Amino acid sequence: MSEGAKLEDIYKLIKDLSWNNPEHVQRDAVKELSNLKDEDVILLAKQSNDLCSKPCWDNAAIVLKNIGYPANAMALPYLMEWFQDITWPGVRPIITTLKDIETKILIPHIKNASISAINENDDCWANGLVYLIKELNLDQADFNNDKLFWKLEKIADR
Repeated sequence: MSEGAKLEDIYKLIKDLSWNNPEHVQRDAVKELSNLKDEDVILLAKQSNDLCSKPCWDNAAIVLKNIGYPANAMALPYLMEWFQDITWPGVRPIITTLKDIETKILIPHIKNASISAINENDDCWANGLVYLIKELNLDQADFNNDKLFWKLEKIADR
């Protein structure tokens, strides 16, 4: 993607990620979007918008992995929302992406998402975050033995 890429071009490419499009269209969009930078990566990570809807999530996750850290850093808070339901498309590639990032970078984002899941009493999200924590081989010690991890597991076990 060139430096001067227009937002409308990015929007079109994101819509091209949809599994409803021919494979070559999806492939071309993945290739082009893999050069996104800065706040534009957020467009791929936000699931709650009309732009990057469910049929786009698998490919959006692949693009975010291709972009890699630190170029995808601005997307990290939004990636935690993908764990509201671990059956959603793109969750597996997101886990792979997160495994490439240092624990000390991820912990604050996981903590913030955990606080939200606990405050919302969202057992599905709590379960997804516990799943992520286990996939990343983290444990309570990684959270400075914070009671947050225990609370998250308690909600997830309901």
